[in-house]
Amino acid sequence: MSPADATLPLPPGEIHLWFCRHGESGEPALEAACRALLEPHELARTARFHFQRDRHRHLLTRVLVRTVLSRYAPVKPQDWRFAEGSFGRPRIAEPMTQAVDGLDFNLSHTDGLIVLALARNLEMGVDAESLARTASLELADHFFSPAEAKALAALPPTRRAHRFFELWTLKESYIKARGMGLQIPLDSFGFALDDADDRIGFALWGDARGDNAPHRHFWQLRPTPGHLVAVCAATDGSGMRLVCRDIAPLQWERPLDIRAVRSGGSAGI
Repeated sequence: MSPADATLPLPPGEIHLWFCRHGESGEPALEAACRALLEPHELARTARFHFQRDRHRHLLTRVLVRTVLSRYAPVKPQDWRFAEGSFGRPRIAEPMTQAVDGLDFNLSHTDGLIVLALARNLEMGVDAESLARTASLELADHFFSPAEAKALAALPPTRRAHRFFELWTLKESYIKARGMGLQIPLDSFGFALDDADDRIGFALWGDARGDNAPHRHFWQLRPTPGHLVAVCAATDGSGMRLVCRDIAPLQWERPLDIRAVRSGGSAGI
């Protein structure tokens, strides 16, 4: 199938999420096919990882971006070129055709899962975390807002780790949507979560580095029992839609029905 035949629509108001679940290594023939799509500097960076699982994940990540972008524009996977923005966020550098205009992506990866988010002319970010990791609860006292840290400490000990990851992924999705990373202090914005409902409350205070978006909307998803994903988008308050797909790069893809476990926006805290 040619890239033109494979083109998927990506209309305004939609964010497409591609989920790639992976192990620690792949078949030699498949990995060779993946390497054939990458530039020399991408291959060199892959080779610098010490552990095989990290080399495999990095290789899949780069191929995932190239092959999925080619589902939205008539460009061969090997022909994409990338650059870094002012704060290190990857972006499309070439080709800059009408079909590519406004197309943007954001990536996140954790143990066993890579997530790629795509949209057109939309400020958005995504973050994924493995719930099998040890929650660094001490970070809450140093980097969360006082209200978030207090609410976290008030939970029963058995629920604190999950709440930490809920807050952490939301915070990461926000700073990634802004494209500024940790230039935005993590205690200059915050979230209010309640086990009694699935709403996400969000507010800014202090030095949030000039966030001028009229509305921020957030979603949290559980694509697997062991992973949590958060998405942030700057909107005008109108409806937004997430479209999810499961993929094994260069092998198969399929639609994926995932409902958000939480959602909400700039309602204040």
